[in-house]
Amino acid sequence: MAATARQPAVEPETRIELGEQAPAPAVQSASMEAPALLVSGGDARVTPDPASGLNRYGCGASPDIAVAAFGSSTCSTISTAAFAAVERLAGRLSAEALGGDESGLYGQELQRIRVKLAGLLGLQDQPGLKTILSPSGTDLHRLALHLVAAGASAPPLVILPEPHETGGGVVAALGGQIGPTSALRFAITAPNLEAALLRPQIMTARSRAADGTLRPAHQIDEEIAAIAASAARAGRKVLLVTMDVSKTGLISPSVACAQDLKQRFPELVEVMVDACQLRLAPATLAAYLRQDFLVAITGSKFITGPAFSAALLVPEAAAERIQASRLPRAVAELCLRGDLPEGWRGAPDLEAKANFGLVLRWEAALEEMRRFGALRPAAVARFFGDFAAAIGERLADDEAFEPAAVRPLERTGLGAAPSWDRIQTIFPFYFRRGGRPMSPVETLALQRLMAVDLGQWAGWAGAGRRIQLGQPAYCGRRGETELSAVRLCMSARLAVEALAPGGCGAKAMIDEALLALDKAAWLTTRLDR
Repeated sequence: MAATARQPAVEPETRIELGEQAPAPAVQSASMEAPALLVSGGDARVTPDPASGLNRYGCGASPDIAVAAFGSSTCSTISTAAFAAVERLAGRLSAEALGGDESGLYGQELQRIRVKLAGLLGLQDQPGLKTILSPSGTDLHRLALHLVAAGASAPPLVILPEPHETGGGVVAALGGQIGPTSALRFAITAPNLEAALLRPQIMTARSRAADGTLRPAHQIDEEIAAIAASAARAGRKVLLVTMDVSKTGLISPSVACAQDLKQRFPELVEVMVDACQLRLAPATLAAYLRQDFLVAITGSKFITGPAFSAALLVPEAAAERIQASRLPRAVAELCLRGDLPEGWRGAPDLEAKANFGLVLRWEAALEEMRRFGALRPAAVARFFGDFAAAIGERLADDEAFEPAAVRPLERTGLGAAPSWDRIQTIFPFYFRRGGRPMSPVETLALQRLMAVDLGQWAGWAGAGRRIQLGQPAYCGRRGETELSAVRLCMSARLAVEALAPGGCGAKAMIDEALLALDKAAWLTTRLDR
């Protein structure tokens, strides 16, 4: 186990330099137009470039039906159906906010979202479930750290299984480091962050060896169990972050490892499942909550809502433990009053402002969840299985690609009924040329070219196709070359487009994904031209 390593040069979607100037204030009025609100209340990653209209993920604030959206592990452009739901809500909010209390309206809307979210995730019967809403998954991790560490007599220990398999800002957030701003654009200052008192230690147990191959799962478990148990026996609080699933589709550490530590040290070890990809079926989410684990989710990855909608699901017993201590001052820079659930201790002390961008982004995600939830789970599982088989075969057989190593999605001991979430939906791979993986610079250039209409290039009719792939993720090194994996992804939206009445059909969607790989293979031979 080692301290956090340097960040590689392959995560442009998450890098925000210290001192970077944030754009306009995030907390906006409900009277703004829907597209403007959708990009408010986040940090610089979600702000559109004035020239292109796209954010750092390559997505705009309005639907783009011409793009093939296979990049949901990073971000997706809002769908037509979700945008229509957003416009309906924006019109209602604008009317209701006239001459009224916008902060009160904001709190009401977030409570409505909590109820609807629980229903769509099948969690409406979870007793005492509390849901904290946040604009940013990064801020959510920082918030969880402060809530778990509150009242501790010594700095907490944070254990993260793989720093390169989560968001690029998460390691800094869990390490208590001071960034330029929170998603709410408040300047984070050392006194308010309580950095002098917190200073958590962050340890990592990487899923991959230095060459990108997978380390044995039992080794990861043993490392995590040893360091967590040592800290807990010394009376130190531990926040164990488990991945389900990571950027490249891994679960780490094992469910059994997290369960064992929680059972042995129930008052000192808090487990937070980083499920921000939200590639989990309702039964799996409920099973994690029954284990007394916190669960972090977003609506912007598998669900394909616009970027910057996050939630922390807190089971009843954990909520009671967390609220036993006074709300840390740092929470005021991460949350508005309405972001915390009704009755949460200390919430009335937070600012009574509104972030309607968060409301609209969650509304878009809820519409995508509703559409996906209407599909029959058995049909989804069959489709996902056929999709995984076709993509896996193509990646293995084409010399332009090399699949990155993954392992089966195993959750033994969790007690969740089998569902579609046991099937791979993120397919990481390296572009190859001349018998070797491409460099990170080449990989990023090709991934960006995939989303461009290259119809002017002679030689292939498919050059005009615009395709989103997940941005490169660091997986290790081979010799002097960093291994940088792009990701082709299945998503809730693509399942709806394939399986819903009037959809294109499962075969057509699989063919679309194979055509996307056709363009990728074609580009590997033309990158220098």
